[in-house]
Amino acid sequence: MNTIRTHLWRICLVASGVILAVGGPMHPDSDAKDSLREELATMTADERWVPGHSLIVVSTILLATGLWIAWRDRVWPERVRRTLGFAAAAVSLYVVETVAHLAAARDSHALAHGDAAPVAFTHIGLSVFLYPLTGIAIVALALSFARAQRGWRKPIVGLGVLSGTLHAVSVPATLILPDVELTPVFAGAALTLAIWSLATGLVGAPKRATAPEPAPVAVGSLV
Repeated sequence: MNTIRTHLWRICLVASGVILAVGGPMHPDSDAKDSLREELATMTADERWVPGHSLIVVSTILLATGLWIAWRDRVWPERVRRTLGFAAAAVSLYVVETVAHLAAARDSHALAHGDAAPVAFTHIGLSVFLYPLTGIAIVALALSFARAQRGWRKPIVGLGVLSGTLHAVSVPATLILPDVELTPVFAGAALTLAIWSLATGLVGAPKRATAPEPAPVAVGSLV
């Protein structure tokens, strides 16, 4: 039980990565030729939308939980803790967006027929703010981890930076460049986040340096 408690944050991150690796590719592709409403109508009507986004919700909850546990238990060096708390809070907010993202399927018929689609457009509104926030938080956390990691663990940082960057720019780019096919950006963000979460969980935090034991004092030196 103590072993599970000690490594619970790592278990959460590993599970998050595995589940996202399964759920992420299930996201339906968009078509840059269509309007945003038409794209949403097509994607939310796809039979993969609900199962894929359900897995993404679970993955995001596990990631947020793992980061909060790591923050609470102070498993990383103190200089990482503030950034870790920021990332945990950002991912927790992102959970709200993933739930709205999933629930957008409720408006599939309304989107296709030009009716009001409050849930779907709530998802869009949240994503405009929360995708960049979460992406920036992941980049900051990866760079913060880099200062604490050594040796062969450092390449994991690159995955976090790439994932966070893709995540941060994906939604704004969709709105700024509506005629550009950006499905690979979203897919890349999900895949690299899955690998980064999995790798971070498997590798864990660096071991804390322990103070050397004092050398025994010879009896004769006390006389």
